[in-house]
Amino acid sequence: MQSSSEIYFISAMMVLILIGCAIAIVAFFRAYKNEQKEREKEAKKIASLEESEEK
Repeated sequence: MQSSSEIYFISAMMVLILIGCAIAIVAFFRAYKNEQKEREKEAKKIASLEESEEK
């Protein structure tokens, strides 16, 4: 049978892994959001350039 200190250690490592995963997910979605905003800006810029060329 495992001693209680081993169980605490394993639990602490699992919590740290979960925290690390949560941080990675948050960072990923922030980067994804920023990338989507940049794509929208580029699309608007291209659309405005096309409209100005048509005139």
